[in-house]
Amino acid sequence: MKATRALFIAGALVAAVPAMAQPMPPYSPWYLGAGVGQGHLSLNGTELTGFTNANVDRNETTYTIRAGWRFSPYAAIEVGYYDLGKYNFHGDTTGGVAAVDGQAKVKSAGASLVGILPIDRFDLYGRIGWVRSEIKVNASAPSAPEPANVKDHQNEATYGIGGRWNFMPQWGVFAEWMKNDKVKIDSYLIGVDFRF
Repeated sequence: MKATRALFIAGALVAAVPAMAQPMPPYSPWYLGAGVGQGHLSLNGTELTGFTNANVDRNETTYTIRAGWRFSPYAAIEVGYYDLGKYNFHGDTTGGVAAVDGQAKVKSAGASLVGILPIDRFDLYGRIGWVRSEIKVNASAPSAPEPANVKDHQNEATYGIGGRWNFMPQWGVFAEWMKNDKVKIDSYLIGVDFRF
């Protein structure tokens, strides 16, 4: 009986050795990502600046840098920085007294919870989170002695949807649409994620 028990334990240990010898995956749940794309401003020039007859360039280049922790196959927590673009405008002061030219710059930084649906080597995902946005407006007029600079901050919700193709264990390519609750810019981004 003792010999049978000893053989059973020895057999179990021998069977367990290959499982313990399996190499760990070459990456962790942590990842970094970067992307570039186009931002589309949904405000018209007057809504953006307060100036009458204002025209604004509504499409500009956007960028993002982000870092995340995929704590489950189905969820991650992400922090990110978004440069949402620089939008040039031209308009008139109240009463059409003078022409005004300027630029509005928008940036955001914050955190999101990302829900993920893995499908083979693809991930479909949606995000919802909170960001702090900064809007800077610089304007100048020929009659003004110096340019006017206005800065505003907004705390707002952010949300988006996207897809990622994990073409290698550590590398993925993503395409994403994202938007903030108060800043009226839709961002369409493509980029890469690296798991390390």
